[in-house]
Amino acid sequence: MSVPAIVAVQLGERSYSIQVGSGLLDAPASYRALPGGSGAVIVTNETVGPLYAKRLGAVLKDVYPKLDIVVVADGEAFKTWQTLQKILDGLVDAQADRSTTVIALGGGVIGDLAGFAAACYMRGVGYVQVPTTLLAQVDSSVGGKTGINHSAGKNLIGAFHQPLAVVADVDVLATLPQRELVAGLAEVIKYGAVADDEFLTWIEANLPALLAELYGVCTMRRAWIHRSSDPSNTTACSSRCRDIATICGGWSSGCACGDFRQTIRSIARR
Repeated sequence: MSVPAIVAVQLGERSYSIQVGSGLLDAPASYRALPGGSGAVIVTNETVGPLYAKRLGAVLKDVYPKLDIVVVADGEAFKTWQTLQKILDGLVDAQADRSTTVIALGGGVIGDLAGFAAACYMRGVGYVQVPTTLLAQVDSSVGGKTGINHSAGKNLIGAFHQPLAVVADVDVLATLPQRELVAGLAEVIKYGAVADDEFLTWIEANLPALLAELYGVCTMRRAWIHRSSDPSNTTACSSRCRDIATICGGWSSGCACGDFRQTIRSIARR
């Protein structure tokens, strides 16, 4: 296990820490600061559970005297009342009490569902986020956003319920498909566009290496050339902006400027 980076979220009595590093999932030190209690219930899905639930459960047994697991279907389509009911039924069946901790093991959908179940059960029990997608690690696991979808729209029913901790093990990203990795990277890029110009500059300079590190696509390097050696040649610029826009979720065919910031910010405003 690497020494994790710790980000402290200062919210008074609701403060918590975000651990980011390698080998954190089944490291006892990752969970040593948790309050303990009568037991824990891992909430995961049919995809993530077979990969990581057994490993996580093995280390949580050192913290909690009783451990149960609830497995639900995978996907945004199952972020519903019915799935929430299944999780709540699992908590009841496990005889969970006010000292029980819910452990959300999965991506954003699992984090939202498990967090909302924790917010509702006995008017609120603690929960821990163990995000397994890049998007969940950089976005949905942080900030206490929990909830389910309604037929009229996404996330219309929910609550803000801060986690006890976030444990983001970067090693679990190795099992993700490219689409999931790119979705998370797009969110990271948007952070720079919205709030941190220096960070955006760093992303621009390091994006080829980031892509190569995430999923080994070294051939993408050619698409990120800042400018063609011939300033009048806008083909390379247009190609570069098109690739950036594809990552971030949209493309305007009128862009041939090669301006990284203009391209990103135009998308971020949508």
